[in-house]
Amino acid sequence: RVSPLPVVVVSCGDRTVMGRIASLASSLGNDQTPIAVEIEHFIHIISGVAVFLGVTFFILANILDYHWLEAVIFLIGIIVANVPEGLLATVTVCLTLTAKRMAKKNCLVKNLEAVETLGSTSTICSDKTGTLTQNRMTVAHVWYDLAIKAGDTVPGKKEREFELSEPTCNALIRIASLCNRAIFLSGKDQDEKEILQKNCQGDASEKCFNLNESK
Repeated sequence: RVSPLPVVVVSCGDRTVMGRIASLASSLGNDQTPIAVEIEHFIHIISGVAVFLGVTFFILANILDYHWLEAVIFLIGIIVANVPEGLLATVTVCLTLTAKRMAKKNCLVKNLEAVETLGSTSTICSDKTGTLTQNRMTVAHVWYDLAIKAGDTVPGKKEREFELSEPTCNALIRIASLCNRAIFLSGKDQDEKEILQKNCQGDASEKCFNLNESK
């Protein structure tokens, strides 16, 4: 069946809104945290001082007619003595203790270096709809037939303003089904759950289409 309504494609692929969001999400760099920058700067200073002192004592040992092997031992010993072996363990223990205290307040720290930056944080922006906490998304509105219609967002409540039997809605659901890689997981408890509570495998944006198609 050919639809009498013409469709104009203005962009596709990476040039769409979802494509730009995916490009921005994939192009995030791994910038160093302030504590990592400070530790690296400190290590560079210590390394420079250690090498300078080692070379200085090596030259002095040669001037004072020490054996070349003893001068080399002086060089290696002074460089090793200036290396802070306990720095890594000390920093790790301090950050771990801080992360443990935050875990008691239901705050899970995945990167220990991020603990240090939380002290200077004034605002934390978080998505409370479940995208971050549960990796779930829900279709709140659909647009077809030149109208925006609300969908079901609360489990157990039928609040949608469209019917699946409508030809345009049926065609939209068919498109979402064919262009979807999300699948329902099998299990004994899956049949007893509401549609919005069923477990799916795939991207959150594709799972929300899959769930709404099944309602």
